[in-house]
Amino acid sequence: MGEKFMSWRFFVCSIFLAVAGCTSENESATAETVLATVGGEVITALDLHRYEQALPDYLRSKKEGVAARGENLQTLVDKELMLREAYKRGLDQLPGLSHTLSDMVNKRLAEELSREWIDARLKVTEEELRTAYEEHLLGWEIWPAHILSATEKEAQAIIRQLEAGANFSELARQHSLADDADKGGNLGAFFDQSGAVPSLRDGTFHLEEGQVSEPIRTIDGYEVVKVLKKRRIPFEKLRADIAEQVGQRKWAQRRQVVIDSLKEVRDLRYHRDRIHAVLAALQGRALDQPHVPLIEYQGGGIGVGDAVWGLRSLKKGALPPDSSAAVLAIERWILPDSLLALEARMQERHQWPAMVAWAESQKQSLLVSQLRLDAVAGKVSVTEAEVQDYYEQNLENYRSLPGVIEMTEVLVDTHAEAEEILARARAGERLAELAQHHSVRPSMKPVGGHTFADSGRVTIESLYQSPYRTFFGDSNSKDVGVLQGPMEVQEKYSVFLLNQPYKMALLPFKQVQRPIRVNIRKRREGVLFDAFLDSLRQAYAGEVHISQDALSRYTTAF
Repeated sequence: MGEKFMSWRFFVCSIFLAVAGCTSENESATAETVLATVGGEVITALDLHRYEQALPDYLRSKKEGVAARGENLQTLVDKELMLREAYKRGLDQLPGLSHTLSDMVNKRLAEELSREWIDARLKVTEEELRTAYEEHLLGWEIWPAHILSATEKEAQAIIRQLEAGANFSELARQHSLADDADKGGNLGAFFDQSGAVPSLRDGTFHLEEGQVSEPIRTIDGYEVVKVLKKRRIPFEKLRADIAEQVGQRKWAQRRQVVIDSLKEVRDLRYHRDRIHAVLAALQGRALDQPHVPLIEYQGGGIGVGDAVWGLRSLKKGALPPDSSAAVLAIERWILPDSLLALEARMQERHQWPAMVAWAESQKQSLLVSQLRLDAVAGKVSVTEAEVQDYYEQNLENYRSLPGVIEMTEVLVDTHAEAEEILARARAGERLAELAQHHSVRPSMKPVGGHTFADSGRVTIESLYQSPYRTFFGDSNSKDVGVLQGPMEVQEKYSVFLLNQPYKMALLPFKQVQRPIRVNIRKRREGVLFDAFLDSLRQAYAGEVHISQDALSRYTTAF
């Protein structure tokens, strides 16, 4: 591994020399040219080059030439100054920093071993993808109509009438308890399997066009469903999604095999009675013995405190509600990384040069962050009056909430129908009346942030996106009363008009109060830290030397 690291460094240096040109050091900068020294530490042209290559655009200097390179070099010098001050203050001895760094290294070790043992060994074949498509009946969509009954007996009576030749739509109008009874139970759109609850999915997607289901128990009662239309999305269009799903499933299976093998080797021992202490700590109670083991295994383990910290840091939903859920979360998310990290350490991967270098860079970042925190902690306060005053002086900056849209819409199945509706509206018929007789919107599933009425009236809340908001913009007064369309909306066609003007609305103070406070505090802390940094530059001025000549040669080389 050391040879690989040195070879990579040699490669970078070779590229640097090639760019700089094959001239003597007196004429041009090389990768090892020293641009600055801070005490016993040197900053080379290669160090500065790497830093500049990694800089995001928004942090790049607005200056040019030597001035820009000088700013970047000063940033590296400042980092060395802060590290010297951090070590001088003994921040590297803080238990919290050591614990955080250890967790970071363990996470990195687990990720690298996981990539090697799990990710790199996964292979998904074309045959597996096509098998999944067929076996799981993927891609099927149905256009259903339904009749909702209160009891299974009533649903069975409906089926007998259908078998005797009764018309499904007529029966729906006469007997269905659903809101769409007047539309013959027609749900008005195609549904895929993700859009149906399990009981309806299992009871309908195996049916062919024209077939009727057995009574299906749902939360509303008993459904009798007829498949009006059925179609299937081709495999080629779903291939990427299927590959992702199959890949995730195989990854989970492979991961479980690896983790199970590590569990067996390490001889795990659980102290399940201590999970109650974990739950109590998650609920805010004091943790008396954080280092008591919850799970023990050869070479390591997970303490009660580790479990609490790990569960709190998970971004996979709410905290576990009970002991069973807590154990499951630990087994799924915390234990695997712990076992992988231990295995990596047993292989001495934490001592590989690349890992040592990475750990040192993370340690330096933690030290600099802690020093900055110490320099400003408790020295800035922001009052409620200051936040309110800032808000009132910058109101225009907070008019970013688009207004509520009030409009009228007629939504129909085909472009030709929409053209006919548009022509009738232009001839004088009211769009609201046309909506009552022709719009299919009432039969469709609701859309978040939108309120629909049978009269065609649509209200679109300010926080939601919509094809209509895209069309009208965040504010609009010029299109009030103007007939628009046909426009494709949800695979149908709309004729619509804006009922009243709207404009950008003012974000409520409560909604922006916290970010304003954070912004004011960060700005003041920035001023304090700049002053602190100036004091460090003065205190260590005798230990810093910057070679302007070498910096000029570096700038010329690039």
